[in-house]
Amino acid sequence: KKGGQMVIIKAWEIEGVEVPEPYKRRIKVLLAPDQGGVSALSMSQAIIPPQSKTDYHSHDRPEAIYVVSGSGVCMCDDQKIPITSGMVFWVPPGERHQFINTGYEPLTLLTIFVPPYTAAENYAKCLQGWGILKSQ
Repeated sequence: KKGGQMVIIKAWEIEGVEVPEPYKRRIKVLLAPDQGGVSALSMSQAIIPPQSKTDYHSHDRPEAIYVVSGSGVCMCDDQKIPITSGMVFWVPPGERHQFINTGYEPLTLLTIFVPPYTAAENYAKCLQGWGILKSQ
């Protein structure tokens, strides 16, 4: 096939890593140079349980975020933006942001980085400071 072969990932088969309280969430890297052999981008799923949140953070590269399901708020530069499924965010490098699940079901986000992080880098960044490093 021209351009390589299609990569198919079943998200439910990826264990990922569990980030502990107070920023409890499960991160699953779906595509990355070391996950599916995709060198153009990295794609991850973040599943934030009810009443949990991400830390207030930034990245050294842009991030596209699609809200798959759930609801909550996005904190960005002291703005509180209500979010719900079907919304897309483009976060420039260095912009601090946080996603908070204010609903009663998991808040599921799909994130894309270009250029990609490796799965190992992504998991390490999510677990930074927790002393927990698990590759999966």
